[in-house]
Amino acid sequence: MAKQHLTEDTPLLRTPDMYQIENDAPITEYADQTLDLIADARTTGVPEGANAFCSVGKEKRGTVQMQLFARIDPASDTFEQVGFRSHGCLAAIACAAALSQMLPGKSLEEALSITRSDIEAVTGPIPKGRDYTLFYGVEAVKALVGDYVLREKKVDLAALDQVVRCERMSMECLLTENCSLRDSRVDVELGDNW
Repeated sequence: MAKQHLTEDTPLLRTPDMYQIENDAPITEYADQTLDLIADARTTGVPEGANAFCSVGKEKRGTVQMQLFARIDPASDTFEQVGFRSHGCLAAIACAAALSQMLPGKSLEEALSITRSDIEAVTGPIPKGRDYTLFYGVEAVKALVGDYVLREKKVDLAALDQVVRCERMSMECLLTENCSLRDSRVDVELGDNW
């Protein structure tokens, strides 16, 4: 397959798994590393046998949205395969693509130690004004691990907090308007009372 190059003349990126909804920043503000990561993304979609899912972003209707899907080995709690879907700006797409490459082979603990700087090392520099997507990337990993622990390990919220601490009203929590793990926590808290 020939390498695709994104340029200023490239129309909005629209595939089933990557959907750019606006010309957010001039494409010239993105590093070649970022554009190459997006153009060569091969880990889109849902991996076969996925047993963990997350969705994070801005606005409930998904103005900027990052979804990660993973197959995690329950015997070793190690990521085997990760796919993504993302829409919004190129930075959000790049962060999701980077995480789908970074997570396979990592344990849950190693995944939770991924920082914004780690993601940016893979994406290349993110334009100012779009660097909030790096926060979404870190929160997406937490939500993905949390979903796996809730779904596969069937733990209660106290046990979940031992793995993935939810820091309500933190800057990251407030910035991430839409978080599937926060929604799952609310569902568990409400239980049969809802």
